[in-house]
Amino acid sequence: MVEALCLGEILVDWVCTTVGAELDSAQVFTKAAGGAPANTAVGLARQGVPTAFIGRVSDDSFGQWLKSILEKDDIDVRGTISDAQAQTRMAYVVTTATGDRKLAEFTKIACADARLQASDLLDEQFEKASVLHFGSISLIENPVHDATAKAVELARKHGLLVSYDPNVRIGLWETAEHCKSKILQTLPWGDIVKINEDELLFLTGSRELDAADKLRREHNIGLLIVTLDSRGAYFTHTSGSQTVKGFPVKLLEATGAGDGFNSGVLYGLLALLRTAIDRRAALDKLSLNQISAIINRANAVGALTCTKAGAIPALPTTTEIEKFLSAVSTTTTG
Repeated sequence: MVEALCLGEILVDWVCTTVGAELDSAQVFTKAAGGAPANTAVGLARQGVPTAFIGRVSDDSFGQWLKSILEKDDIDVRGTISDAQAQTRMAYVVTTATGDRKLAEFTKIACADARLQASDLLDEQFEKASVLHFGSISLIENPVHDATAKAVELARKHGLLVSYDPNVRIGLWETAEHCKSKILQTLPWGDIVKINEDELLFLTGSRELDAADKLRREHNIGLLIVTLDSRGAYFTHTSGSQTVKGFPVKLLEATGAGDGFNSGVLYGLLALLRTAIDRRAALDKLSLNQISAIINRANAVGALTCTKAGAIPALPTTTEIEKFLSAVSTTTTG
């Protein structure tokens, strides 16, 4: 039985192999599967959560390859539709000298992920699942906008938790203001929302963490998390707010770290809430210590993702996460 539904884009990341090169001077790229909801789906599957991906892929070699990537991790692809009239979305990625990823450009025309329709959704998947996860790229245009809204409606109908990662990519939107207004309009869709510091500034005009507290209250979000790169993550919830320290690791590349973090958060929440009759009410009743423990483990998932190249190839398994946390604990107490 599928527990987690991840809806949205799966695409090809073309990652420049020359560290520090800008797109205009980049010459050599490697191909990697990407797309935030797909990354999160793989992260969940590798932690043992039965997961389905909902979206469209092109019916070309790239689309077939992307679908096979999901299948390799035993992700349910019944809701992953092959579209002969679409092309695969491409993202071109350059890496800074410190290993941070910078998305330089996206393809935008006739992309398969933007063609998801409400009629593609399988009601039986929502009947049996526990959580729906999506991002803001699927809110940019129709028909995928309306399909996403329908998915949230089905999730509410069947009592799923809704996880929303705004994942701001201004270059894909008509204007920055349109992006901001749409995200603010849809924040109440999420029981769990994860943003980073730049997105906090974009949405609130402030990097101060108390701006996140206000954002959560204004939009009735159950759990709002602000990731702080290597410093860890801050969360705000009805039980209070807290910063949970990150883990020092040797950074190779940060691609997919936020998506890995998302998968860690959802893994932890599912362990506590999957059997609750009213999952949102149960989320609101979690203690500060319970949430802190979930964020701590999610920080470990994000950190491990930074130690390998690529997003999907770098996402860790439960065994790797537990081994890492055990080693950190031994080092701390030894």
